[in-house]
Amino acid sequence: MNEIRSNLTDRLEQIEGQLLAMAEEVAVRIGEVTSALVEGDVHAADELIRADDDMDLASLQVEENCIDTIVRQAPVAGDLRFVLSSLHLNSEIERSGDLTTNIAKAIGRLQGARLDERVRDLIVQMSVQAQLLFRRAAESLAARDDELAASIDELDDVLDDLHVRYIQTVMQDARRGTLEPQQSLQLALVGRFYERIGDHAENIGERVRYIVTGWLPEAQAAERARERHKADPSADEPLRNRGIAVIESLGENRRIDAIRRDFVANVSHELKTPIAAMSLLAETLAGEDNPADRDRLAAMLHKESKRAEAIIDDLLELSRLDEPEGRFAEVDIDQVVARSIDASQSFAEANRIELATVGVPSSITISGDRRQLVRAITNLLDNAVRYSDADSRVTLTVDDLDDAVEISVRDTGIGIPRPDLERVFERFYRVDRARSRETGGTGLGLAIVRHVVENHGGRVLVDSKSGSGSMFSMRIPKEHKES
Repeated sequence: MNEIRSNLTDRLEQIEGQLLAMAEEVAVRIGEVTSALVEGDVHAADELIRADDDMDLASLQVEENCIDTIVRQAPVAGDLRFVLSSLHLNSEIERSGDLTTNIAKAIGRLQGARLDERVRDLIVQMSVQAQLLFRRAAESLAARDDELAASIDELDDVLDDLHVRYIQTVMQDARRGTLEPQQSLQLALVGRFYERIGDHAENIGERVRYIVTGWLPEAQAAERARERHKADPSADEPLRNRGIAVIESLGENRRIDAIRRDFVANVSHELKTPIAAMSLLAETLAGEDNPADRDRLAAMLHKESKRAEAIIDDLLELSRLDEPEGRFAEVDIDQVVARSIDASQSFAEANRIELATVGVPSSITISGDRRQLVRAITNLLDNAVRYSDADSRVTLTVDDLDDAVEISVRDTGIGIPRPDLERVFERFYRVDRARSRETGGTGLGLAIVRHVVENHGGRVLVDSKSGSGSMFSMRIPKEHKES
């Protein structure tokens, strides 16, 4: 029995140590991401985004440790309360880490924004307060101090007040024209992320109070519910003594749910930016009397609406590609290439880029979907134009292989750093966020290319080096084999 108790004590201390280390890591990340934000350091922001995987790993280890403790150690009373609370604490800390990553992602979209001293000062103040909240939460957990945990509520009120002042300052800058609508929206979201970090710290304090005294705000709501049930006798009718049990493997479902949540979050974030900008522009336009300013605002409104339209169009295309309709027929490669060049020509001319073709034979046909192939090649051409310098050339090459056709698009633009090569086909992933924002990229073009090629049973390749241009190649079998 003593050995079991000793093992349980060691395990509980291990869980606590993991949680405290995660909380400290979040506090450190808050400081680092704030420095990157104030200094506009996109490289540092990207490093923080990549490091978020480590936070997810730590969270997974805590969760597995808690479950293993419940199953193998069978804790009771206060120990069980600690383990169950640790699962909640782990979630609150991990979500706070996600919020620091969201701030890091916003830094790339804020390149070129001029932050005045008031905005910078309030960002720093919110950061300091958020770090204080998290370290206070960790201290209360380590000391099992109920009063210390309760004091987090008052500290969070300070952060809430800073957030209100920050939003007011950002909106004032937007009205004066110091910030573009899109930039002001990004800054508003950043402020909200800091505020939510404080909310998570407050929730941690509540869980610590539950560990120490059993106090929970939900208990008051439960008591009110009991009173309502007493007033309504029908609520106490016994339930029928029957039920159904469902047993299934949750691992794959959890993975799919995680992918779905990330995608929905990204879609919401990407669409929220132009939509909120349109709302702000429309409101400003309605009260503007100067004709020149009205024309400028109307042009900006039109630009943001086209950006939202492009995102929605690409999302609809991805939805169609996820459920291919099987419209495969004999397709002439030269016709597909010609249509793709025509579709990209105006965009290339607007950016002073020459489109050239090499080795496009007139006799090659493959089994494929013409519309999908045109869309994929057009996306590659547009992407090459977007990341090339003016007065340069983008070259499309067709190679006739034995049993496949390889269509390649080469540019001499900025290239892709090696760490980003594996991620360029992810939805909404951008290597150069600022340039993509300026040229209207949605972050979905290469994801569409990958889906099209996979639907045709082929593969897409990329060869690139930072500063030396890129070459994307679609290798597609001539005969499509049904899966």
